[in-house]
Amino acid sequence: MRHILIIFSIFLLFLTVISCAKKDDSSSSSPSISSSSGANATSSCPGCIVLYIDKESLSKYKTDNYLLLDPFEGHRQNGLKTADFEFYHESSSFPDFIDLTESAPTLGDTFTIEMWIWSDQHGEQHQRIIGPNPYISLHGKIANDNGSEIRYGLNKKGIRIRHIIQKVDWYHIAVTFDRSDDFIFYLNGEEVSRYKWGKKTNEAAPWDNATRYIGGKVDNHFNGGTFLGKIDDVRMWNVVRSQEEIQETIRSRNQPKTGNEPGYENLVAYYPMDLNDDNATWELVDLSPRKNNVKMGRRGPLSRANISSGKFTGDFIINEEIRPRYFSDDCPDGPDGSLTCPYPTIRSAMDDLHKRIKNGQYGGYHLYVREGRYTETLNKWHLNRDNQMDMSKVRPIVFEGYPNEKVIIDGTVALNDNSSNWEQASHQLDNGTSINIYKTVVDFDNISKEIRTPISSIYQLFVNDRYMIPAMPMNFKNPTDPTTGNPKNPEPNTIWSLWKRTEEAAIVQVDDEDTIDEENIDNSTMYDNATMLAQSITPSGRPSSKGGPYVPGSLEFFDGVEEWAFDNNTKTLYLYASDNFTPNSTNVRIRVRDRFVNIRNSENITFKNIDFFAGSITIRGTKHFTLENCRFSFNSDMGLLGNSIEYSPISTVRNCIFEYINDGHSWSQQLSSHPVLENVLFRYNDWFGGTAWSPTTDRNYRGDSMSQAEAQGDQSWYGTQWRYITIENTFTAGIFAGPRSLVEYARFENLYEGCDCSVIQRNAAGARYSTTRFTWIINAPGLNGMRFDSKCGARFGDVHNVVSIGNRRGFRLKGDFHDVYHVNAYDNRRQDITLSVDKYCGPDIEGGREKGEPGNWNSNVHNVLVGGSFQCFSEDCWAEGTDPMTNKTGVFNPSFDFPHLDSVGIWFGRNLSGQGSGWSSPKKELAKPWIQMRSLPESKLIEKFGANPWNVPAQDYDFRPKKGSYLIDSGVIIPGINDGKDTGVPHPEDGIDFNHTPLYSGQKRKFVGEAPDIGAYEYGDSVYWIPGFRYPHPSVPIPNDGAVDVPIDYSLVWNYPYKKDYSNTKASVKVSGPGVNLTKEFKYPHNVFFQVFEPGGTYNWSVTVDGVSGGNWSFKVDDKIYPLNDRSVDTTDKKSLLPYQINNLEVSQNKIAFLLFDIPSSINGNHKIKLNLVPYECVRKDNGACKKDAQHDGSVVSLNGEIEIYKYDYKGWGEKTDKKNIGIIDHSLGTKLATLTSLYDGTAVSVDLTDQIYSYGEEFSIALKVSDPSDKVYFYSKEKGITGRGIVTNVIVWPYLSFQ
Repeated sequence: MRHILIIFSIFLLFLTVISCAKKDDSSSSSPSISSSSGANATSSCPGCIVLYIDKESLSKYKTDNYLLLDPFEGHRQNGLKTADFEFYHESSSFPDFIDLTESAPTLGDTFTIEMWIWSDQHGEQHQRIIGPNPYISLHGKIANDNGSEIRYGLNKKGIRIRHIIQKVDWYHIAVTFDRSDDFIFYLNGEEVSRYKWGKKTNEAAPWDNATRYIGGKVDNHFNGGTFLGKIDDVRMWNVVRSQEEIQETIRSRNQPKTGNEPGYENLVAYYPMDLNDDNATWELVDLSPRKNNVKMGRRGPLSRANISSGKFTGDFIINEEIRPRYFSDDCPDGPDGSLTCPYPTIRSAMDDLHKRIKNGQYGGYHLYVREGRYTETLNKWHLNRDNQMDMSKVRPIVFEGYPNEKVIIDGTVALNDNSSNWEQASHQLDNGTSINIYKTVVDFDNISKEIRTPISSIYQLFVNDRYMIPAMPMNFKNPTDPTTGNPKNPEPNTIWSLWKRTEEAAIVQVDDEDTIDEENIDNSTMYDNATMLAQSITPSGRPSSKGGPYVPGSLEFFDGVEEWAFDNNTKTLYLYASDNFTPNSTNVRIRVRDRFVNIRNSENITFKNIDFFAGSITIRGTKHFTLENCRFSFNSDMGLLGNSIEYSPISTVRNCIFEYINDGHSWSQQLSSHPVLENVLFRYNDWFGGTAWSPTTDRNYRGDSMSQAEAQGDQSWYGTQWRYITIENTFTAGIFAGPRSLVEYARFENLYEGCDCSVIQRNAAGARYSTTRFTWIINAPGLNGMRFDSKCGARFGDVHNVVSIGNRRGFRLKGDFHDVYHVNAYDNRRQDITLSVDKYCGPDIEGGREKGEPGNWNSNVHNVLVGGSFQCFSEDCWAEGTDPMTNKTGVFNPSFDFPHLDSVGIWFGRNLSGQGSGWSSPKKELAKPWIQMRSLPESKLIEKFGANPWNVPAQDYDFRPKKGSYLIDSGVIIPGINDGKDTGVPHPEDGIDFNHTPLYSGQKRKFVGEAPDIGAYEYGDSVYWIPGFRYPHPSVPIPNDGAVDVPIDYSLVWNYPYKKDYSNTKASVKVSGPGVNLTKEFKYPHNVFFQVFEPGGTYNWSVTVDGVSGGNWSFKVDDKIYPLNDRSVDTTDKKSLLPYQINNLEVSQNKIAFLLFDIPSSINGNHKIKLNLVPYECVRKDNGACKKDAQHDGSVVSLNGEIEIYKYDYKGWGEKTDKKNIGIIDHSLGTKLATLTSLYDGTAVSVDLTDQIYSYGEEFSIALKVSDPSDKVYFYSKEKGITGRGIVTNVIVWPYLSFQ
């Protein structure tokens, strides 16, 4: 029945793609392909053969062990920060072999040696199988040869048998010797060579020494290379066996091995490659009467690298592996991947594929892995690739988790045997108190047998798959729990709260724009001693708070909930369990080794829909390696290695999650051209500061340097593509993007690290010809947001549509000829944007600093939104004749030249200060932006403001200019960036317009209105790009789910789910609430639903794409609108006003206050409309004037006359430097609407304008004027802040129109 279900599921496979997080219907149907089972199936690998892997089939197979000799070093438990199964390059120097010791048999006048061998003809040309005397050796393919050669012989006499092994498979080989007769070689029971030894009367004595070694080269007695392959059932006899007896051995291969076969007394050695039951000795069993069991493994360094570094000189290591060969009555030749004979392990599947492909069955293979935990080590080299293959015929190999089944490649083993029962106990702490704990004695013999390597230590512990914490000097909440904090407000008692700044640094960050000048703060003070403990670990430990070495899991630190400790002397494991995760005999798993995937020198390998749990991977020399729809978790921990890939061009990581990866790289890619990371989520990684384990791609070029590679026309180093990336809630320091890389739609938020590094780090090699676009960098207060660095800065970096806020610095760009367009930078602790003059060495980046030139003079800077600190050496930032190049000055802050900055599309808040308003804030120009102050603890907000200024804790992420903002239509046109075209103007220096082509035609949108907007977003655009990881469903609703005070005239925004191909992708959006019941369809990438809502209404909405809904979201609309613009104007002074953000509106003899509203079209005659104003609140001096920054004393504003409210009929006025500037236009007033006769400081006043406003969906302007020239009254403006220069807007006192 199960087979029927399998076939039916395969038939329906085109309907489903399994995501590592959720179901994702992003794939289209695939063509039918052939299956070895005879059934039809579908696959993303067209024409591939479908095969199956099922761990549940293990029970149907019998096993026969064999010896594997390969180029991978074995497991070492003390090898912290060095890989299990480390590949070594000098195979002949440190070979795998079995030493039969001095007790090895010395064969006499007659003997027989027989065994099974399996060779894929890799490695050195000359490989010894057994010896030294007699010997059998294998000699690989050479030019114009069509098979391998075997040699056998004695002493210096050898006999060649050419072209004998044509294909990769198991072969039975045997030699028989009679000193007085013949020396015969048999292959699979057939005689293929006979040498007349007895007739050669002058032959030397054949046995100078014993037949001691199975496998590789040992000292000068055994010259030649190392045998790489499999060996099984090695028998040595002191008699000459007949051909019939040899054939009987072959026929009985799958029978149990007892050693009691006929002629047993003539056996002098018999190694069926079985291990004894004693884990302490780890011996190969000799079933001959001599019982010469031999110990596997040896001590000391096993590679040149380890010798030179002095590592592991005392470690015990087993290089050789004992592996199982599977067979059954139904599958006598072993698993073939069919439904009848599925592969029981992934490793066995890899071995069979390797054999098939080496034998010319290139096929292309799609292997579906059935549900389960596969506790394996996948060490493979030359899979789908070697020098003897026709590489033009190579097709993909895809390992894919079966649809709707959870497949885990697992680095842990279960503690589920009867001897690992847990018992409760009491444990006394240093302070004398006792805690109730659990403990068990670990049966390492059982574990070692299960994973076929000696084990004696524990790396990680899991209860019901929940991570338990190794005992440490500091205690904290389980780091796998989602955190509710952020770097400005870390959650107490978590790893994130171990991060501490000095009090000085804390003060600097709290005050936002008030204190963003340069401070010389020593980064070393940013972490307390506890945090610094958790940096790199060595086998000898690290200093602890108690003094002496500190190793995670030490019993002396065992005192925290969900901590574990291990006593290596007694093999006792201790756990301080939490209530919901108590251990029993079936729910505990332990990690006992480091790496579990090691693939070398292979090609076109894909893993899909698979979890990689508690073990790391390394890929080297493998072209076209792909990870898709995968989840990586707990791959590294304190002292273990992270995931890495090297020398592997054209690799792809797509739609994957990397989480809970501590003290190691979640992903490190080196020396590999054309890597792609697309739709990848990195979260909760690297739990301690000072390490900066960034996801990295670096040195993606050939040759000695990037410049040399470029000069030689070598395009293979072209860089990484980082697309739809999220890195959040981590101590990692963003990404090291790599040479000529493209970073687009990336989102970095809540990065806790503090170091001389960056969220997007680009050294000279990484900045040159790089592109960073459509990206958010948010809340990394200890890091630069984005940096072009190096002692000699690079040229030609493209940066556009990037938001960098709440970081140590926003942008710090060294070099020259960069393009910086449409960026937002504010709330950064030091500089918001720095285009530095220093560390530029001219076009020749190899020239050195002695050839230094002024940097960034030729960089382009346009349409940028900057907060309070802007260092700019670009010519764009200076009016003619004012620049530092002309004046030879060291001043690089273009602070006060607003007309010039405005002409090139630069909005600089510090530049816009005047009339007592202080600096202008970018946040007041944006719709609903992220605000760093909002990230502070509520206690800090109450201390600073008296109350929390925000109704809901969630941040907003709407960075569009708000309606009426000066940013709208204030930018400049940049061809290829904001004109809707895909190409720009070639640069005169290199003839290139932009470093990377658009992701799709129209990606760079055409501006809306009369001119482009300033900043990262365009007001009124139907596309609002949202960066970061895309889930399998619509996500990131704007406004947030549960949002309140949403503007009446607003637009709804969402992010599309991830798809590899967005062609013809459509979204269906449903909105319901008062006056609205709509369903609209949107075609990708359009994602903005423009709508006017009812005041005070609650609305529900949802988005569905390809039948997948993002859920139901809701929001509540505000019942008021604020002015698009308001300004006091001296009507006697006809001059343009600059767009200062002024806190108050003065109404006096010569000054009229103008307020511009846009009445929503949803308003009708049933609404009661009121104008609401708040007079300025102050304490008065004796002369009646207000004291500056005073508190309210309850006094009444003195009015001799009235405040008259008029309608103002001029349309479209504002503060731009054009003909509609409010300072210069006609100030004639219209109809009087109302009067105010009684005002009190700080007390709101309301005027009913219901009967005066009767036209909706258009502008309506109001003017406030005094009737008595002696009166002077101040009202709060729409830009009034709570304190200082308006760090936080104070909407409570803003003027507004309410609708009831």
